[in-house]
Amino acid sequence: MIFSSCVRAMVSGKEDEGGWPEFVELYQPDKSIVLLSDAAKCQSVEAFLRFCNLPVTRKYSKNAEFMSPNGEVPLLRAGNALPAGIQEILSYIQKKGMSSSELHLKSQEKAEMMAYISLVEKCFLPAELYMSWCNKEWAIRSRHKYGSPYPTPLNIILGYKKQMSVRNQLRAMNWHLKKEEEVIEEFKKGCQALAEKLGGRKYFIHDLPTELDAVVFGHLHTILMRYQPDDSLESVVKMHKNLVNFVARILKEYFR
Repeated sequence: MIFSSCVRAMVSGKEDEGGWPEFVELYQPDKSIVLLSDAAKCQSVEAFLRFCNLPVTRKYSKNAEFMSPNGEVPLLRAGNALPAGIQEILSYIQKKGMSSSELHLKSQEKAEMMAYISLVEKCFLPAELYMSWCNKEWAIRSRHKYGSPYPTPLNIILGYKKQMSVRNQLRAMNWHLKKEEEVIEEFKKGCQALAEKLGGRKYFIHDLPTELDAVVFGHLHTILMRYQPDDSLESVVKMHKNLVNFVARILKEYFR
């Protein structure tokens, strides 16, 4: 059912036009199995939807990753469109003209915003993946959670298969040979850069929250709030009071 409208759109060659579709669903991994990096992506998308005041129906599924056309989560079903993963979903919202960055930012500010989003993607995401799947204690928990919806021995097979996939992803990022101390140091540099950029301001680029605020919030909130086997990443974030306050402010203004 989820792919039927998308298939019809491909056959007809038509895409969604106009404003925000009346019927939109956001599919995310079930909260009992979602891991650190995927939780951060989902929280980033959730934040941006709230920034833009865009209504969605939230769906949680234990096989959300396998429902996605590209294996990325979360998955947005919006009329005939089926964007999956944070980049595709943010791009979809931008093309609809509902992003504050499209409405209010100058070209130079947009370029700066994209540069800092790239920083997060090249620093925070690989650090989360490395800790979740390469740190011995974290990896045991990650394999267990990832495979938990499935019976034995499928759960074990899928857990190790996912671990190999992530390690290949880290290899493509040139992070596979890093020691854990180097990973934490890279994460520290990323947090320091963001803390300096934010300074005492409410948001990173503009007086309204943008995609950058959503992406940073998603990662920082997930690191601060979700249980982890140790505080390797959490303790780094807590070194920057303005980043912690930023997360608390977004929670208060958009999630309560």
